[in-house]
Amino acid sequence: MAFDALIGSESLRERLATDVREGKLSHAYIIEGAHGSGKRTLARELCAALACTDRKSGRIPCGSCLACRKVAEGKCPDIIRIERGNKAGIGVDDVRFLRADVLIEPNDLDSKIYIIEGADTMTVQAQNALLLTLEEPPSYVMFLLLCENATALLETIRSRAPKLSLCPVPTDDIRTHLTKTERAFASLPEAEREEVLMIANGSIGRAKELLDAKERKPLLSRRTLAAAFVEQQLTKRDSASAIELQGSLGNKREEIGTLLADILCALRDLTLLKRTESAPLCFYTDRERALALCDRVSMQSVLHLYESVESCRKQLLRNANVRLALTTLFLMNR
Repeated sequence: MAFDALIGSESLRERLATDVREGKLSHAYIIEGAHGSGKRTLARELCAALACTDRKSGRIPCGSCLACRKVAEGKCPDIIRIERGNKAGIGVDDVRFLRADVLIEPNDLDSKIYIIEGADTMTVQAQNALLLTLEEPPSYVMFLLLCENATALLETIRSRAPKLSLCPVPTDDIRTHLTKTERAFASLPEAEREEVLMIANGSIGRAKELLDAKERKPLLSRRTLAAAFVEQQLTKRDSASAIELQGSLGNKREEIGTLLADILCALRDLTLLKRTESAPLCFYTDRERALALCDRVSMQSVLHLYESVESCRKQLLRNANVRLALTTLFLMNR
């Protein structure tokens, strides 16, 4: 068993476990993944693996020795986090602190580990300053550069730190994990659980955030509104319902832009379902409901609505008048 706290990424977990056993870990890694993909979890597990004092349990890390517990609780003085805080990015002063601190030998562990969160927000000057330490670090130092977009790092940085990419976690794995570990998830109605999993889109961290009702409810309301818009526009219900629906969309540009993105996802699902009933879905959690809607409308009408919504979205991006753009959208589909 290796890096059990990290859900999914079995091949990556086994690769790192082998490197830990054989003492072949690199002095630096870039950990790349989307928000909520497990970057912090992997960094914590790597730290624990280096700190772990129980090599006989067969688990990497064991998770129960004093060193593992201190890492899990954030109480290990040899694990230093570099964060941007409220700043736009990590600057050269942050890296200068790091360069001075690496000269101080570790206290509790054999290693001293620097976790740079949002490494892709480092300025060019900060990256160049870090490069001087990455090239010839003390033997006891490890760097973990957490980022969403590794291409934002200089090539000279990337060439000195192997990249560990975290892929989306399969929905079934997230469902199983949350059912076992999160009471709030198990207590949700089944339909709402499926909505959480769909919105999370392979991000276990995002799924956990959505267990907070304040985070979840506005998104569910927006998705309900998107589904209502698609059905109303495709089935050409009476004009009174269209006027009522238009009024419910609001007039905040950013919120409407996000709503239109959801509508486009729904129409993408319908387009695929018109071709094959087993198509993977990115919006509808109730496949039968989506198929029933598909049976009532033509492919031409779905594509026409998609083009109209995309046109409206582009107008808003060009700072068109919000109400005028929405009125045009509804008129194009009468």
